[in-house]
Amino acid sequence: KMFEKFISDILNDVLGKFIEDIDKDQLGASIFKGSLLLKDMKLKSSIFDDTSLPFALKYGQVGKIYLKIPFWDMFMSPLVIEVEDVFGLVTIKPMSEWDEKQIRESYQEAAQTLLEQ
Repeated sequence: KMFEKFISDILNDVLGKFIEDIDKDQLGASIFKGSLLLKDMKLKSSIFDDTSLPFALKYGQVGKIYLKIPFWDMFMSPLVIEVEDVFGLVTIKPMSEWDEKQIRESYQEAAQTLLEQ
């Protein structure tokens, strides 16, 4: 149980920007075999808040995330991540909520990156 809580804490740190809290009950019992299955996770409504995109997530869900973690052969085998059944209801934010400065800076950075290539 302690190991599952440890893994849950790590996943919350990594996936916490996008997915609501991952409960240890969501963790598959096969973690010691090198795999992990998470099901029916809700996407955070704040997913677009740190971007210059003028969108808002009204509802979002991920049906399944499967991780194959080669604990015993980490340097020779790849980490495999499969994501299935992603659903999102996205709307455009009202113009009063748009950050014009952030949008302009984002476009300028993208243009500069293209020019440097």
